[in-house]
Amino acid sequence: RVGRADRSRLRYMHDEQLETIESPLARAHLAAALSFVGDRARSRNAFLRAEDAIGYRNDGDYYQTPRRDMAGILALAAEAGESEMVERLAERVANELPEPNRLTTQELSFMLLAAHALAGSGEELQVTATGAGAVDEPGRLYSFDEAALTEGASFTNEGLSPVWRTTITRGAPTEAPPAAVEGIAVVKEYRSIDGESVKLSEVMQGDRIIVSITVFPRQQRLTPAVIVDLLPAGFEIEGVLRPEDGGDTGPYAWLGDVATPRVAEARDDRFVAAIDLTNQQPVTMGYVVRAVTPGVYAVPGAVAEDMYRPDVFGRSEPDTLTVTARAP
Repeated sequence: RVGRADRSRLRYMHDEQLETIESPLARAHLAAALSFVGDRARSRNAFLRAEDAIGYRNDGDYYQTPRRDMAGILALAAEAGESEMVERLAERVANELPEPNRLTTQELSFMLLAAHALAGSGEELQVTATGAGAVDEPGRLYSFDEAALTEGASFTNEGLSPVWRTTITRGAPTEAPPAAVEGIAVVKEYRSIDGESVKLSEVMQGDRIIVSITVFPRQQRLTPAVIVDLLPAGFEIEGVLRPEDGGDTGPYAWLGDVATPRVAEARDDRFVAAIDLTNQQPVTMGYVVRAVTPGVYAVPGAVAEDMYRPDVFGRSEPDTLTVTARAP
């Protein structure tokens, strides 16, 4: 980009090494560099070879995903003026784009790069709307209240640049999400201080309960995971269990081995931990709660999620908690 590329090395990489480069994004970087030095023929070929390699996975790289590579190639192709490839990849990216909370941070970053490259300077973007609600920024941002949504609206692209639309619907489920296993299984159990099983429908105010969470990774690799367990409103966390609390001689030896997370926090409304899951070895962690407020409460399932691959996750069964007031 700053005009300091070595043309001979770029051409050597294309002519002699291109087929040995497995990463489609790396091929696209080479293609873009060749474009910047004016070698359009080699650049176009490298871009086509990058497109052919989409789908490549490197399980040893936390940050690499086929979706990230696709967005990166789209951004570079747009910058290099490869209009036909941009049209193909833009449609492909749009078709495979999930809701934003299912994207990794790397995918989000590269999607922004792609969107910026497609938008160009933005000076030619001009959209007019009929029947739209409040206009916060003409041609760019429209807000709809219930009446405007009922009446409907139409949009017209008055500019020279193409415009893509993504529609996202948000809402709250009417029922608690069920247990899920997508590469990780999660089991949550409630026991008394002595290790006896506790029924959440028979909890008395003031009871102390051990909440244990066991995570079962299903993939043969290192999985950097985050575990989040939201508290029902009737519980308060008193403490997080440490490895010495379990094992053979700990006060809660019936738990077995207690893992050592990289991070474990007892927050006001949740338990949060970060831990590296190795291959298919299960790990157990836990915390102590006290029942403080009488009532009936929803108990969400504990969730474990790969920090870099949101599609790898697990969730335990939801439940209902009943805390009975203790007689004075």
